[in-house]
Amino acid sequence: YCAANDPYRAIKTFHAMDVFKTSTSQSAFHTFLRALCNHRNVEEAEELVFSNKKFFPPETETFNILLDGWCNIMVDLVEAKRVWRQMLDCCILPDATTYSHMICCFSKHGNLFDSLRLYDEMRKRGLVPGIAVYNSLIYVLSKENCVEEALNILDKIGEANLQPDVTTYNSLIYPLCESHKIKKAYSILDDMIHKGVKPTTETYHAFIRAEHMRGKLDVMKRMRRDSCGPTAETFLQIFENLSKAGQPWFLLDMWAKMKKYDIIAEPVHYNIVLHGLLSCGRYLKARELYKEMKSKGFLVDPKLDIMLKKQEAVISNKNQEKHKAQVSGLGGHVKDPSGYKRRRYNKKQALRRLNLKKVKHQQKA
Repeated sequence: YCAANDPYRAIKTFHAMDVFKTSTSQSAFHTFLRALCNHRNVEEAEELVFSNKKFFPPETETFNILLDGWCNIMVDLVEAKRVWRQMLDCCILPDATTYSHMICCFSKHGNLFDSLRLYDEMRKRGLVPGIAVYNSLIYVLSKENCVEEALNILDKIGEANLQPDVTTYNSLIYPLCESHKIKKAYSILDDMIHKGVKPTTETYHAFIRAEHMRGKLDVMKRMRRDSCGPTAETFLQIFENLSKAGQPWFLLDMWAKMKKYDIIAEPVHYNIVLHGLLSCGRYLKARELYKEMKSKGFLVDPKLDIMLKKQEAVISNKNQEKHKAQVSGLGGHVKDPSGYKRRRYNKKQALRRLNLKKVKHQQKA
C-alpha cells in the first residue's frame, strides 16, 4: 500500500495487526514509518507518530525517520525545522544522525551559515560526523564558491579515518559544473579516478549539462571508455539542453548519434526533439519525426499537435499568398514559376527593338 501511494489503507492494515493478534513492536512501528516516508507520505507518518504516542512513545530514532523524510526525500526545510523544534520540546536529544539529516537539508538549500553552525554544535557535543555530513559541507561550500574550503574538508575526511566515496567527489563536481568551472571540475574527476573512486553516469551528466557541443561529444566518448554509458538519460539531458539553446542542427546531429550508440528512442526523446525543431522553424524534419513517432504507437504531447497545426496553417497561408502573387492581372493566367517565358519574351522584345533601329538606320542612309 505504501508503494502504491495509498497511505490510509497501509495505516488501516497496520492497526489491523492487533485484530489478528500479531505483535506490533517499536521496531515494527519504525519499519512502517520508514516505508511511509520513503514513498513521500511523511505527513501521514508524522500524524501516525503523534496519534499513537501512548502505545509507541516517540524516541530519537522516531524523529530521525521523520527528519529523513522531510530533509532527504521531500527536502522541505520549513517542515524539517518544525520537527527539530518538536523533538527538543519533547526533551529528546538529537544524535549524530539527526544532525546529519539537518545539515544535509541546509546544504541542499544553500544555507552555508546554518550548515556550519550545526557542524560546530555537533563537534562540541562530542558527536562524530559521518561521511554524509562531510559530503553535505563540501557541497554547500562548493556551491557558495568556497572551493578551497571544500577541499580542506576533503582532507579532513582522510584525517577522520573515513574514505571519500563517489558522492563526496560528486558534491564537488556538481557545483563546479553548474558555475561553469569546467577545468577545475575535470581536475577533481582525474583526482577521483587516480584515487580509485569510479565515476558514475550522474558524474558525467554534470559535465554533459555544462559543456558545449564538442565537449559533450568528448564526454560521451569518455563515458563509453569507462563503461558508464551513454544512456537514454544522457541523450535526454542533451536534447533538453540543445532545445533550450535553440540549436536544431545539433539536435538532428545528436539524434543520429543516439542511433549510433544503439539507444532506443523513447516518447520523451521524441517530444523534446520535436519541441526544439518546431520552436526553431524546422517544420519538415519535425513532421517526419512526428510521423515516425505515431507509427510506433507512442503518445504525442497535445502541445505538439497544436504547434504542428499552427505551423501547417502558416505554411498554407504562405502558399496561398504565393499563388495569388503568381496570378497575372490579365486573363488570370499563372505566371511561369521558373521565369523562362518572361525571359524569352524579354529577349524577343530586345531583338525587335534592335531590328527597328537597323531599319531606321538603313532608311536614313
